[in-house]
Amino acid sequence: MGEWKKGGCILCAQNCGLEFEVKDNQIVKIRGDKDNPRSQGYCCQKGLKLAHYAENGDRLRYPLKKVGDTHQRISWEQAIREIAEKLLFIKSEYGPKSFAYIGGGNVGGQLEVGMGLRLLSLLGSRYFYSSLAQEFSNVYWVDGRVTGKQSLITMPDVENADTIVAWGWNGWMSHQEPRTRILLKEFSQNPQKKLIVIDPRLSETAEHADIHLALRPGSDTMLLKAMIRIILDQGWENREYIEKHINGWEEIAPYFEGFDSKRAVEEVCWLDYEQVVEATRIIAQTKSCIHQDLGIYMNRNSTLNNYLLHILRAITGRFAVKGGQIISAFLYPMGSDSDERNPKTWRTVKHNMFPVMGVFPPTLLPDEILNDHPERLRAIIVSAHNPLRSWPDTKAFEEAFKALELSVCIDVAYTETARLCDYVLPCLSYLESYDTTCFNYSYPDVYFQLRQPVLRPFSPEAKEGSAIMLELIKALGFLPELPSELYETGKMGITYYLGALNNYINENPQYLKLAPIILGETLGKALGSVNLAILVGLLVNSSKTFKAGAVAMGYPNDLTMIEKMYMDILNNPQGLILSKFPEDNFEMLRTEDKKLALKIEELLGPLQAATIEKELAELKMPEDYPLILHSGLHHETVANTMLRNPQWRGDRRWDTMLMNETDAKKLGIKDGDRVRISTKASSAEIEVEISPYTVAGSVYIRHGGGLVYEGQQYGVNVNELVHRSERDEMGTPLHRRIPCRVEKLY
Repeated sequence: MGEWKKGGCILCAQNCGLEFEVKDNQIVKIRGDKDNPRSQGYCCQKGLKLAHYAENGDRLRYPLKKVGDTHQRISWEQAIREIAEKLLFIKSEYGPKSFAYIGGGNVGGQLEVGMGLRLLSLLGSRYFYSSLAQEFSNVYWVDGRVTGKQSLITMPDVENADTIVAWGWNGWMSHQEPRTRILLKEFSQNPQKKLIVIDPRLSETAEHADIHLALRPGSDTMLLKAMIRIILDQGWENREYIEKHINGWEEIAPYFEGFDSKRAVEEVCWLDYEQVVEATRIIAQTKSCIHQDLGIYMNRNSTLNNYLLHILRAITGRFAVKGGQIISAFLYPMGSDSDERNPKTWRTVKHNMFPVMGVFPPTLLPDEILNDHPERLRAIIVSAHNPLRSWPDTKAFEEAFKALELSVCIDVAYTETARLCDYVLPCLSYLESYDTTCFNYSYPDVYFQLRQPVLRPFSPEAKEGSAIMLELIKALGFLPELPSELYETGKMGITYYLGALNNYINENPQYLKLAPIILGETLGKALGSVNLAILVGLLVNSSKTFKAGAVAMGYPNDLTMIEKMYMDILNNPQGLILSKFPEDNFEMLRTEDKKLALKIEELLGPLQAATIEKELAELKMPEDYPLILHSGLHHETVANTMLRNPQWRGDRRWDTMLMNETDAKKLGIKDGDRVRISTKASSAEIEVEISPYTVAGSVYIRHGGGLVYEGQQYGVNVNELVHRSERDEMGTPLHRRIPCRVEKLY
C-alpha cells in the first residue's frame, strides 16, 4: 500500500479535488477527493489518467541548447547567462516591442505568470500571449463593456437554477462545471427542472435534454435575435428589472423591431418555431441560466452572439441574480483590464490588434513575427504552453519560430514547441510543486485550493517555472542587492517578513515596483518555493472586498490575516472557502450607476446588419469546401496537450474523424475507411468513424491528436487544418466552422 496524498486535477477549468496513492514516488491509483468542498469526490475519466502526465518518456531532465539541428545538454548557469545576454542585445538593437511572453493560460497552474509578467514588464514589453485568448477574448470583451471591467468574469449559477440552457456546451464530455454529470442527470431526472440544449448535433448532453434545439450550424445569431423578439412580442420581458438595473435598453430595443422571428427560426435556423417559442418561454419565466461554451466562442459572429446572450439575460432579469448569470468572486482576477479606447493601450505592429484582459490573441502571433517591421517580434519565452500543437495553423507557427532570433521553452516535457526552441529549460510538473489556478470561480464563496507536491521531482535539475523567471530577472540586472534581514525574517514567519519588507520599501521607494520580485527572491528562499512567496503576495494584494469578506468569516483585521490565511491554505490541501463576497451581486459592477451598460456602441452596426438575407447568404458553404469541420471535439478520455504519454488513450477509438451516415453514403464511405480531409490551411489522412453524435454537413475531429512521442506521431493534429485567417474580430479562431472537403482514399 502506498501513501494517499491530496491534490487536484489540472486538465480542465474545474480542477476537481483528487487523491493520489503514491508508492516509491509513483502514482499507483487516483480517486476523487470527498473532502474537496467543490467537487465532493467527483472526477472524470481524464483526471483518473493524470499519472501519464508525470510519467512519460518525454520528460526533461536538464537544460538544453540547440546546436545545429539537435539539442545538447548545458548547465543552468550557461543557459541563464546566454539567454540574458541575448535578451539584452535584442532589446538594445530593436527595442522592447521585440519581446513577447507566452504563459499563464494553462488550466494546471498560473503562479508562474506572476514572474513571467514581471520579466516582460522589466524588459519594457506588454506583448503577453496566452491560450486564454483562444477562447475567451470575445466574451471577456463583452463582459467588460457590460459590467464596467473586463476582469469581472460572468458565469452561470447552475447550482441555484431551475433551468439550464447549454448553448454550444457539451458538458457531459467537457465538464466545465463542478460535478457536471451529476448536475446534468439531476436536471434530466427532476420534473421540476429543465435542461435545454442548443447544439446542431445530438451531443451526449443533448441526449439528457428536455428540449434539444438542433439549429443549423452557425445560425446562432438568428436564433438569439428571434428569441429576444419573441420575448418582446409575448410581453415576457422583466420590466421592473429593466427599469431598475439596465442602462441603455431603450436605445437598443429598436434594433429588434420588425424582425421576423418565425422566418428566422424556420428558414435560417431550420428549427420548429413552436418549439423555439416554448424554449424561450421557459428561459424567460423560470429561474434560468445559460452556459455558453466553444460552440459560441469559436463560431461565426462570436462577439455579437455573446452580446445578444447578455441582452437576452438582461431583459429577462437573469443577470447578477441567483440562478442566472452572476459576476464571480475571486481571490485574484484572471487578468488585467484592457480598454482599447485608451490611447496608451499597446497594439500589435502588423495587425494593430489590442489585448483583452491584457492578453493578445495567438492567431496573430505568426504574422507579428513574419514581417519586415523594424519592431517585429524577435524573441519569445514560452512557459507551460505548446503552440506548435495546440494553436491554430501549425505550419505558420513552425515557420515563425524558425524566424525568431531567440526562443526559450520552459516545460516539463520535450514538446513539439521545445523541439524548435533555441533553449529548453526543465520545470517541475504540477504534481511536483505548489501551484493553483484562477479558473474555478464561484459566488459568493471564494473557493481556493493550493495544490501541493504529491511526487518528488523527476529530475534534481528541474525548477519551478517562476524560479526560472526569477533567475532570468536577476541575470538581467533588475534586482538590487538586498539586505540579509529580508532573507532572515522570512524564516521567522509571514507577519515578521511583511513588516520587514514594508520597512525596506518605505526606506527605498524606488523599489516599490520590484516588491513582488523581492518577495519571490527573499521569502521564496525562506519558504523553499517562489510559488509560495507569490501566493503570499496575492493574499497581500487581494481586493478590499475579499478582505472584508475574510474578516466576516473570522480572520483578524490586521497584518496577521495574511499569515493565518496562508497557514489555513497549507493545512487544507483539499481546498477551502477563504472569503464571502456581498450577497448583492450588483455591488460587483464597476459602472458608474451600478447598472448593466447594455448599449455597446461598437456592436450596434453588426447588430443591425445581422439580417435574415445576410445570414442566408453567408451560411452557404463554398463549392470547393462544402462541409464544415468542427475541430477539437471533446472525448471522454482525450485531454489537452499536457498529457504526453499516449497510453492515456487506452483501447478506446479516438483518433478518427466522425461523420454523419448520410454524408458518408453520398461519398461512398464506410466506417473504418481512410479519407483525405482538406482545408484552406492543409490536408490530412484520417480514419472515418460513422457516428450518431454528428449532424449532416459537418465532420468532427477530436482534440489531443498529433502527439509526437518518442519519434512517432499519434493521431491528426487538427490545428494543422485551421488557417490563422479563419478568426473573428477579436482574433479567436473559428474552430467550430472550418470549410473543408473529404475524399475517400481506401
